Amino acid sequence: MMGVLSGFFIVWALIAIGWGIGRTGVLGDQARFVLNRVTFFLASPALVLTALLTSDLRQVLSAPMLVAGASGLLTGGLLVVGLRLLTSRRGPDLIIAAVSGSVVNGANMGFPIALYVLGDISHALPVILFQQAVYTPLYLFLLHAATQDGKAGLGGVLRNIGANPTILMAVLGLVLVSAGVTLPPVVLEPFEALADMAIPGMLLAYGISLIGSAPYAKGAGYRGLIMVSSLAKLVLMPLIALGIGAAIGMRGHDLYAVVVMAALPTAQNVYVAASRYEASEELARDTVLTTTVGTVVVLLALSAVLGM
Repeated sequence: MMGVLSGFFIVWALIAIGWGIGRTGVLGDQARFVLNRVTFFLASPALVLTALLTSDLRQVLSAPMLVAGASGLLTGGLLVVGLRLLTSRRGPDLIIAAVSGSVVNGANMGFPIALYVLGDISHALPVILFQQAVYTPLYLFLLHAATQDGKAGLGGVLRNIGANPTILMAVLGLVLVSAGVTLPPVVLEPFEALADMAIPGMLLAYGISLIGSAPYAKGAGYRGLIMVSSLAKLVLMPLIALGIGAAIGMRGHDLYAVVVMAALPTAQNVYVAASRYEASEELARDTVLTTTVGTVVVLLALSAVLGM
């Protein structure tokens, strides 16, 4: 439990510093934009690459990825079925609600939590690889179809996904590890230096993004869906991960790790996608905020129950 508290203290301290710096304006009006682009295009891909090159590929691609994929898809599917049966929500509202309840923040929060709570950032890699390779293409295509956006067809969606530097570095890392290639330290050092920027940069940028937000506006009409998606993300998905992990024989710290990853908050990428397609933006944004706060309580409970 102390590991969880210590980990979240570091995470929230950096978020608070980002918020404070943003309030002063010392970094300028474009601070969040610049930090996000630096982490997205440089630091985060470098972190994925270096983490893969120092990880056991069999561990990354085995049981943890199975749990990450199955828990995410099953949670999203249950949300779609439940909301269709019990509400009149359809189209983008339905998709964003389901995705918000089943896509975890594997980069911005996954890496810090894996490092500070679980002790090894490799625990975040199966989640990130599954979401980047499978889940992101799926929900972007569904959003495109639901909004009938004529500006980008399937080919455009696939090109955007293929141009994602994190995906490219993940593929490169998998190829190098699979081929048994070992890069000399002098080649790795620039990537390691960029990787060191990733976690602080992500958290500072998120802290800055909290300035001026007005969550849970009654007029938006999303309060009920926000609650449903948040509960699914924080309670249902970790329980499904726990069940699947236990069923396939995972125990101890390995089981705890996959449940922690499933309990991570909703990915900010969901809000980015909602903004891109101008679909249910308030729903995505406020679910991200709710789950980011609620994750602390959930992980403390998991730590107590699973004895970590």
